[in-house]
Amino acid sequence: MEIGSLITRAVLTVEESDSFSDAAIWMMERGVGSAVVMKDGKPTGIITDRDALRVIARGGDMASMTVKDCVTRGLKTVTPSLNILEAARVMRDKGFRHLVVTDDSGELYGVFSMRDLVVGLLEERAGLAAAAQA
Repeated sequence: MEIGSLITRAVLTVEESDSFSDAAIWMMERGVGSAVVMKDGKPTGIITDRDALRVIARGGDMASMTVKDCVTRGLKTVTPSLNILEAARVMRDKGFRHLVVTDDSGELYGVFSMRDLVVGLLEERAGLAAAAQA
């Protein structure tokens, strides 16, 4: 199964110059655990709820920090055609809970999350069980 049908397309995006505090509030308001950082229309990074917790735990002043100060570097993107098991391996090996998905031209396509992974694995398992009973 490819991850394309499981990807969250309505992605929260932020700019590097946005306040990190605002970005955290926007994530909370939208009920999401990440925001894709954009620069010149392309994804350059991702910030997560864990980044916010890290800043708070270290006593950082979120109000004075920008997204650029807190963005996770070394963005690893994937394409919608990636197999779900390969996506799981990437997430496990890199310690990611979110994968930024881009199209062939590098444009943001969506985000694949741990929740999407679980849904996909359950769908795949249900399909295998149904095929075995047929």
